[in-house]
Amino acid sequence: MNPFHLLGIKETAGNEEIRSAYLEAIKAAPPERDAELFAELTRAYESIKDERARHKYILFNRDCPGDSPLDTLVRWARVRGGVPRPLPFDAMKEFLRKCSKR
Repeated sequence: MNPFHLLGIKETAGNEEIRSAYLEAIKAAPPERDAELFAELTRAYESIKDERARHKYILFNRDCPGDSPLDTLVRWARVRGGVPRPLPFDAMKEFLRKCSKR
């Protein structure tokens, strides 16, 4: 799973933005409630937590963002908590375009 998609941040995010997104995500999914998701979030954070790790991930990792665009959307919704509100048409179109490029 793409850590940027899982944490809900852009690939150009800085250290502070990544850290705050990670902290928000683990508050929504503590290990007592969802250990699997917590572990996935922690792996995502560890792979992009600083500039060196981000460069290593971008250069050497060829994972797709999910098994399918729907899988990515479902995981994103789980991290953000609850049932997602419908995305605007333009946002969904951009999301599907990014998924198909990988």
